[in-house]
Amino acid sequence: MPSPTTIIHTLTQFAQQQRDFAALPPDVITASKEMMVNAAAAGLAGAAQADGQTVTNFVQEMGGNGKCTIIGKGLRTSPVYAALTNGVLIHLLDFDDEIPANGSHPSSAVFPVVMALGEMNGLTGPDVLAAFAVGCEVASKLQSLPAVGPEGEPENDREVGEFGQQPATLGATLAAAMLLELDETQTLQALLLSGRPGLPPAMPALAGPLRAYGQGQAALSGITAAMLVSQGLSAVPGGYQSSNSVSPALAEREGALAEKLAESLGRPFDIVGSGMGLRLYPCASPAHTAIDAALQLVQQYRIPADDMAAIQVRVTPSALAALPYPTPANGWEARACLSYIVASALTYGQPLIDNFTDAAVADHRVRDLMDRISVAASESPLTSIPYPCSIAATLRNGRQIQHRVEFARGLAELPLSPEELDAKFLYCSRYILPPDHIEEAITRLRDLENIDNTTGLFSVLGG
Repeated sequence: MPSPTTIIHTLTQFAQQQRDFAALPPDVITASKEMMVNAAAAGLAGAAQADGQTVTNFVQEMGGNGKCTIIGKGLRTSPVYAALTNGVLIHLLDFDDEIPANGSHPSSAVFPVVMALGEMNGLTGPDVLAAFAVGCEVASKLQSLPAVGPEGEPENDREVGEFGQQPATLGATLAAAMLLELDETQTLQALLLSGRPGLPPAMPALAGPLRAYGQGQAALSGITAAMLVSQGLSAVPGGYQSSNSVSPALAEREGALAEKLAESLGRPFDIVGSGMGLRLYPCASPAHTAIDAALQLVQQYRIPADDMAAIQVRVTPSALAALPYPTPANGWEARACLSYIVASALTYGQPLIDNFTDAAVADHRVRDLMDRISVAASESPLTSIPYPCSIAATLRNGRQIQHRVEFARGLAELPLSPEELDAKFLYCSRYILPPDHIEEAITRLRDLENIDNTTGLFSVLGG
């Protein structure tokens, strides 16, 4: 195979070079296992939601060979439908992981793929871990890579390469290719197949299950493409070169990006280099520093929300842009409404899943407090501090109090302890898994490198 001249050639060779689990850095292994524990927890929480049940009902109606577990449902379906459903469930409540530097959520696309193939084929824990780490690294690095426009110029969206492939899809595809032991030629064909021409750009951050479906679709596309190629399908028979189908300017730009990508992949892995965040609250992550500021303000001054006459919340312009709803009409919009999130945190403490329902949005105490909250995009981000937040409150007696937070709990700067992640898993699974299954799932995921057959582990997550 020629030296890499395109992004997909670069990705193919990276995956081939990373097949050996022993070559993974220890911190990448540790972070990957914590991400899997978190993804399983988020999926179990999503399984309890009505929209999660809707997707599950759909895949049941579609039928399929039932070898792969749907998280939290006690059901099995085909690997492609399991990947779709579990991807939706994991991302549904904004409770999964995130790479804050680029806003990617790799686990919700990659974990469903390695879970399905690991369970179906009885693969080893080390193989599953290696594929997961590579898939997440690719999804994250591509998310930071500029797109290529029709004249070879960068685009503003998050598409990658001349095919407009989505980062999450390509990460899922590579993970599947590794677990199916595709060779270089087959892996290249799988990447071409999953990132077909004409794939639309990423959707904006709208309220509702749309973004969760996008992650499920990425998992579905990735695993389907790799499985089809393993059965003999070729996306481009005879091989592929960028110069076959694009202008010289675009090919040159693609080559430059491929070279940049080759230099960054695994050097270091983003989940330990850029930093991986495990979200402590089930809502848009740019609001998490505001939540912590609100919680710490109440804790520091012991002042109830009812004693606050006026509250000013200051965030960065990018944070406010990611929280576009001034007043939520429903629980979905509440997850991206800064005034609601702060009012809820000040009134009831740590936001939980039940704080983002339609009934919670109608709560008169929270609504009354929202009327006293003003929001300003007046904080300035720094390279290492993307979402600082300050909250200042004027009390009814005229006294003023304030608090500022630079990093939210769960980010690499303030990581969740294993005990805190265990508590999150317990909270998300408490009505779905029996206690012995909860303990078994956490323990075995954290011991994944020593498991010879992952079928039993992943089936435990079904409930």
